[in-house]
Amino acid sequence: MIGGLVVVLIGLTGSFIAFYREIDVALNPAFYAPASPEQKVTLSEVMRAAAAADPAPIATILAPDRTWPVWIVIHTHETAPGRYPNRWTTMVDPSNGKVLGRRDYVNAFALKVYRLHYTLLLYEWWGKELVGTAGFMLLGLAISGLVLWWPRPGLFWRSVSVRKNVSLLRFVLDIHSAAGFWALLVLLVISITGVGIVFPDMMRPIVGLLSQTTPDRSPRVEMPPSAETQLLPADAIARLAQAAKPGVAIAMFNPPTATRNTWRVQFRPDGADPAVRAWGAIWLDPWSGAVVHDRSPVAMSMGDRYLAEQLWLHNGAAFGLAGRLLVFAAGFAPLALFVSGLIMWLKRRPGGVRVTAARSSRRG
Repeated sequence: MIGGLVVVLIGLTGSFIAFYREIDVALNPAFYAPASPEQKVTLSEVMRAAAAADPAPIATILAPDRTWPVWIVIHTHETAPGRYPNRWTTMVDPSNGKVLGRRDYVNAFALKVYRLHYTLLLYEWWGKELVGTAGFMLLGLAISGLVLWWPRPGLFWRSVSVRKNVSLLRFVLDIHSAAGFWALLVLLVISITGVGIVFPDMMRPIVGLLSQTTPDRSPRVEMPPSAETQLLPADAIARLAQAAKPGVAIAMFNPPTATRNTWRVQFRPDGADPAVRAWGAIWLDPWSGAVVHDRSPVAMSMGDRYLAEQLWLHNGAAFGLAGRLLVFAAGFAPLALFVSGLIMWLKRRPGGVRVTAARSSRRG
């Protein structure tokens, strides 16, 4: 019962976050309303405007897209060890460089629902691992449900449809069978990719049985021999990254950090659903601009591509709007299965059977 409720919660929040960016725009329109659609502001100007609004280190810079048509700069604030990262965002108008607003990123409503789905808001108490365990549970329920459902020859369509003019128990059983069957494939993909996202080290050797995989590292480069060598400006990094990967759009930048002294630039194919936040990345030397590591689709094995892109399979974005709508609908399947399964369990309890038998005996 408790495990089922957790799976239902994860399913419903999964439906929500399939469109969490659109929901966030609807709830906070002022943050996403640039004065003009023109892209006149450079990356360096965006970083300066964001730093003036919030001096905390910049972890990520999201480029404007169709859903969030503004620059979004994510700042990392100090966090107690073991706590969920404390991040704030600054929204910058791409047409004039003005700050449209800033907010607590992790506690904004849409993002909090995202955290509820990913960690049950229990990040400090193994919440992510609990969600991964729920993924195993969903996978087991889907497979065992398929075995129990498997119909006799000639009864396939009857077993995946809901009939009218039948008893309540028969009607509920039909709902249970139909919901489980029609959502089965999507639930299997969601559960397998969900487990892989939470437990990547466990999934890597399994995927490696089919295709070679390599660790996803954050490379460092050696300091230049001359201390006078200047770091390249952000605009130069952006130009070099685009030149290295023509034909794709830059989705986000990750400036150098204390543990990674390279720039990471992530891309999205032109015309891809903006819900695909990134589809490949390169790392650049901050002094020379040379590409020091390439993890774009053309440079990765099929196994590495699967591990890198399983999030977009998980939320349906890999298949565009149709895929996200499918995941949205499938998120309600655990609720339908839980409620119908609970009703059948209550109806079939020994007490219920004895009552039914006693009533039949009296009628006889």
